Amino acid sequence: MSNIEKIKFGDQVFDLVAAGVDLGENGGKITFQKGDASFDEIEAILKSCGSITQIGLSDDPDWKRSDLLYSGRLTKQSGYVIGLEDDGVTEVKADVMIAAFRTPDLTEKVEAQAAEIETLKATVDTLVLSSLEV
Repeated sequence: MSNIEKIKFGDQVFDLVAAGVDLGENGGKITFQKGDASFDEIEAILKSCGSITQIGLSDDPDWKRSDLLYSGRLTKQSGYVIGLEDDGVTEVKADVMIAAFRTPDLTEKVEAQAAEIETLKATVDTLVLSSLEV
């Protein structure tokens, strides 16, 4: 069970389950091992992450997406079969989380652009003021 792909939400890395990524152009779901994190901790990570990166078996990123938002749907499934023991027969089970993601709607895109514009305005104001002081 040492060859496991990983999924990275922002800076936090989790182990993926086999075929754990089911994403399309407009979103989808990712199934990953819960590890030691609590439900609330995982939900906070998903809400704040700006990007999702799948890390392959070589420890190099396979892909990265910054266009998806956590949709607010997170479920825990206990006893999920994540593989087989070395004997090839005995199932290995773990608690997994299934998180849903989506692309932002038009209102969210406009709000994000408005926030960027306000940040740019503040930067320009600071630059203008500093140039007047010289």
